[in-house]
Amino acid sequence: MPLHFPEPTNPKRVTELEIERNALWSGLFCALFGMATALIIFAGERPALFGGLSVGSVASVTGGVSAGLSSAYAFRSLLRQREPWLRRIPAWRQYVAALGLVLVHVASTVMMILVATHLFQQAFIGLRLDVLAGSLAVSGITGLSAYLALVATARTSAENLSVVLGIYMAAGVLISMLLAEDQGWWQGMFSRLGTSQSGMGSFWTFNTTMIISGLVLISFTEFLTRDLDVLSRTYRCRPNLERYPLIRKLRPRPRVVGWCLVAVSVGIIGVGSVPMNLSLGVHSAFVQLASAAMIILLLGTMVLLPGYPAVFHMMSLSAVGALWVAFLLWDSWSYYNLTGFELSAVAILFTWISVFIRTTAAMIRDRQQPRGTHGPGTRSVHRDPAPRTEKPAV
Repeated sequence: MPLHFPEPTNPKRVTELEIERNALWSGLFCALFGMATALIIFAGERPALFGGLSVGSVASVTGGVSAGLSSAYAFRSLLRQREPWLRRIPAWRQYVAALGLVLVHVASTVMMILVATHLFQQAFIGLRLDVLAGSLAVSGITGLSAYLALVATARTSAENLSVVLGIYMAAGVLISMLLAEDQGWWQGMFSRLGTSQSGMGSFWTFNTTMIISGLVLISFTEFLTRDLDVLSRTYRCRPNLERYPLIRKLRPRPRVVGWCLVAVSVGIIGVGSVPMNLSLGVHSAFVQLASAAMIILLLGTMVLLPGYPAVFHMMSLSAVGALWVAFLLWDSWSYYNLTGFELSAVAILFTWISVFIRTTAAMIRDRQQPRGTHGPGTRSVHRDPAPRTEKPAV
């Protein structure tokens, strides 16, 4: 029997004001934590903005810790109240979803703090702060990190989580490119960034980005599958197609879509966990797993996602064709190298995923809005419908 988080006996609605209030308290407490930590560490020092015992290095630690704690609190006490379906899935899936959200906010916070302080140090070359100014800077950065992490986690949805995932993956891969000691890495393949030959900075950045991105994609899958499940319960075959028995049997398949996305997640985690120089065969197997799952999604949208606009299905098939052309440009026509093909494939797949998410979100919003006509498929769908009372006609 699956374990569950304890279900509150009297669940309450989480308001936007309550989220802001909790975020402000979290920011305040974490700002004090950052101030106290910096005063102790910077005692007798004149810290720089970046490098060594600096504002950036201390703030990245206090900010990352604060972002992680705030994100975990927001998931446990706010998001699960805001999205009641999260409390009904098995406990291990809740823990995996929470882990992905917490890690992406910690990693994004550390990454942004280090990049921002590095840029400011380049703008103010030779600047050093006294103990008070350095501690105030760390305090402000720590408080802001906690505030943003709590707000972002409490308002998590499939749409905004996809944006977070895309930005984080792009930033992580870009930083690993900049840190690569092997300037000719691009003449091979992307996975060379995750090898020790490219330098330890690139090695850790690339592989950590892949592992955390895979965990975030699992969290994203939970939210997207929930949205698809809502759509599947309200799906109605078009009247002009009801005369075809085969068409009438087609229904949305959220579980199949979910398992395909989980396979993609496992493949991405495997790419980061097993670098190509450790075991090329295992590394390639994880890449093929993710690729096969995406191809199944692209080719099967008409069967797995009936009810979506026809132009969406046309785009899915076009994406498969574009991938095939990109493959021929590399393999048969030698127009570019393997890195060029990987860049093309990632661009095509992320474009399709973005359109998929936005289309799903638009369909969900349409079904949440009351309509003026009556008939099949015109009822509105609410996540937590409130009891409705009928007034007597006058």
